[in-house]
Amino acid sequence: MQAERIEEYLETILYLIKKNNAPAKTKQIADEMNISSPSVTEMIRKLSDEGFVEYKPYYGVEFTKKGALEAARIKRRHQVLEMFLVDILDMDTKVAHSEACKLEHAVSDTVLERICTYIGHPDLCPDGNPIDEGECCIRSKEQYIVLCEMKEGEHGIVSMMTLPPETKERLTSLGLIIGEEVRIKRKQKQGPISIMTLGTEIALGNDIASSIYVNPERIRHRRLRRRGRN
Repeated sequence: MQAERIEEYLETILYLIKKNNAPAKTKQIADEMNISSPSVTEMIRKLSDEGFVEYKPYYGVEFTKKGALEAARIKRRHQVLEMFLVDILDMDTKVAHSEACKLEHAVSDTVLERICTYIGHPDLCPDGNPIDEGECCIRSKEQYIVLCEMKEGEHGIVSMMTLPPETKERLTSLGLIIGEEVRIKRKQKQGPISIMTLGTEIALGNDIASSIYVNPERIRHRRLRRRGRN
């Protein structure tokens, strides 16, 4: 419970520092968390003793390097879970935010990475705020190639799209979905790239195609597994 409470404080302090563009005030923390000012003062002392924050009276609370890294980790955890609840489970954003607050303290880093990979390493949360890259995102970019670098006739599996939510929604409605196969049908030196996915031909500009990451190996592995069964 103590670890969960610490995480709640760090997340709140991070929110207030960004909102203020200045140190967080203890009264602000108390108001935001709906607790008494003496309780906040006591917890800030504990956070300071553990090396997470620095507190100066009449100035406010700032993060140490250790605290800033931990707060960023917690925020990313919340955002990834929120995206999973909204995009995959189709939950209302307000409900998803509340549920993510509960889940973020219980999910392990391993499970979070799997969730992040499953939803395609999103770069924006439902509110449109950027999500920091995790180690799984960096590894994925190293092993994938961007769609605009593929050649005519090449296949792959769509694995990640670093695009605004409205663009992702439009592409999804056309059939370009994370986890589905895509094939380059036609490619020109200048102009859009024509792709085939789920039996639909889609024309993409280079600006969009350069933000779609594809894993070409997974198609080959699938075919090899199928041959092995025969």
